[in-house]
Amino acid sequence: MGKSKRRSKASRFHATPLGKNRSTQKDEVMTAKKVQPLLKQLQSAVPNDRAMALGSVTVLCEDPYLRKLFLKEKLVPLVMTKLLSDTNMEIMVEAHGLLRNLALEEGYDVCVFLWRSDIWTSITAGFDKLQKSLQWLSSNNPSKKESSRQLFDFGENLISLVVALADGSDKIVDDILSSDKLQSIFSVVRSVAEYGITYEDGSACLRIPPALFNTILDLLFDFGSESADFMHALAQDSFLSGFVEALPTLQLKTANELSAVLIQGIRLQCLDLSLTSIQANEIIINACSAIEAIDLENMKKFLSTTDLDNELGNAPDDQISKKIKEHTKQRALASMRLQSIEATLDIVTASLEILAAKYEDENETVNENLMQTLTVSLPVVFQSLYNDFQSRVLIAWNNMLWLYLTMQINFLGLSDVTWQQLWLSVSASSDEEESDYGIKLGKLGVMWALLKTLQLQDNKTPYLTSFNCDNAEFVSAIQADFTNSTQLGAEEGIAIRQRCCGILSCLAMLPDHIELNRQIGHFFMEILADKETTAATMVDVCDVLFDVYADASYDYDESVFVKDQFLGIFENTVVPNMKENFKFVDKNKDPAFKARTQNCLRTVERFIDYKVSERR
Repeated sequence: MGKSKRRSKASRFHATPLGKNRSTQKDEVMTAKKVQPLLKQLQSAVPNDRAMALGSVTVLCEDPYLRKLFLKEKLVPLVMTKLLSDTNMEIMVEAHGLLRNLALEEGYDVCVFLWRSDIWTSITAGFDKLQKSLQWLSSNNPSKKESSRQLFDFGENLISLVVALADGSDKIVDDILSSDKLQSIFSVVRSVAEYGITYEDGSACLRIPPALFNTILDLLFDFGSESADFMHALAQDSFLSGFVEALPTLQLKTANELSAVLIQGIRLQCLDLSLTSIQANEIIINACSAIEAIDLENMKKFLSTTDLDNELGNAPDDQISKKIKEHTKQRALASMRLQSIEATLDIVTASLEILAAKYEDENETVNENLMQTLTVSLPVVFQSLYNDFQSRVLIAWNNMLWLYLTMQINFLGLSDVTWQQLWLSVSASSDEEESDYGIKLGKLGVMWALLKTLQLQDNKTPYLTSFNCDNAEFVSAIQADFTNSTQLGAEEGIAIRQRCCGILSCLAMLPDHIELNRQIGHFFMEILADKETTAATMVDVCDVLFDVYADASYDYDESVFVKDQFLGIFENTVVPNMKENFKFVDKNKDPAFKARTQNCLRTVERFIDYKVSERR
């Protein structure tokens, strides 16, 4: 099963980064012309100048190229030391928002720098200010709505900065969960929820902007997605546990698409493995219904900087500030809708994973409404979102296909158009998958699940004709993906190789394809004999080889395993190589994996004995 990365970047809808082919000399020109003047203006003694510069920097940092230049010129330390505690409330609010954006867009490096620079001290000071102000508002009516608006914006930026930091580093999440920081977060969420929801004539109403309400929902959903310990701590808090339990029943008039989606996500997390098929269907339908009316093209338009660049280039100087504010408002709305779609796909993906575990362990009866959702509704949703959310949709498809197999739903017996389009999508190479690990992983996962489904068909010929995968060229391409994965990080490489092994094993076991089996079998044997092969890859390859050559009755067994002397290669080369390799696995650092290697070696030795005796 697969899981989506919790946060993707809105910047993927931007125009091509300006700096794609820029030279160092041009970088210096751009820095001198745009970056340095704004950084200097950020330090002006005049509040209005600082505010104007901060607004401009925030917009310009949406462009990946310009953002890199600002970061190179020490934008983050400047914001932390000069602007987070600015006496001007508007500047302080926007400064936290800028850091939040940078943390989201740049991820680990910026997040860890902020954390090590003690951003938490500024956050807790902000929490204190926010809670005291909400307490005052609960019993007073401010004379100016502007002050309330700034406070709510401040709360939104502050809390979403915490979420962005947690998304950027697992160590930050661990630090929060293992210290009193978590109770500080719970305290501010309680304050916002208590003040933010009121009841009129028995109906729940928001007296805070939907964006601030969504921020506390997002925090609960985000941390709940990352940690069971967080959900346990949440359950121990009497107010918050009651709050999340009541969320699905609230009919909030001023809530938006994201509110509806996040509420379903939090409901799913609270239910977890107690989820029933009826509840799963409700959650999936409610989340998908919330995003149904979103205009994707309009959303992408406002997430792109192209139109803004053109407008600002043609606008008079006295109109630029107005244009930036208008763009910021529209972009915030588009970002909310983007997040709604991403969260919906995450919720669907997680629901499918939980359902698969339940059907596998408990053999539940299939609910008819859920069956309709799985086989009719969700394929349509996935198809409509595929082009713009490829990695997320592929992970969702992967989970649903494996759920189909668990529930004995024959996907290839459903709509011909659906499976044909899906195979065409995952088998066609694209530039995106070369630069996006998630797309590559998703395509290989879906391909493996589809070939597993093909294995179950009585007549495989028509599907093999459509797939066009039972040939040396296709196998060579998968073998290349396997080999090239060594250039990735350790965990990413293992995940790619596992899926490649799955695909190759399905193709190797096709009847009447002896030469294809030979190509794949020799590839696997070479990997096991290679001294550079990692222990994890050896275990994964052995797992599929045991299946491929499990029975002498397979039409390729004698032609390949016997005549090509695989048994001798196992005894003389593979086993000594595995013993040498596995002894370097430290049982103190990873006892579970050490046990896997020991079990793998015992299984190989039994497999050899079995194959020796099989033809006596």
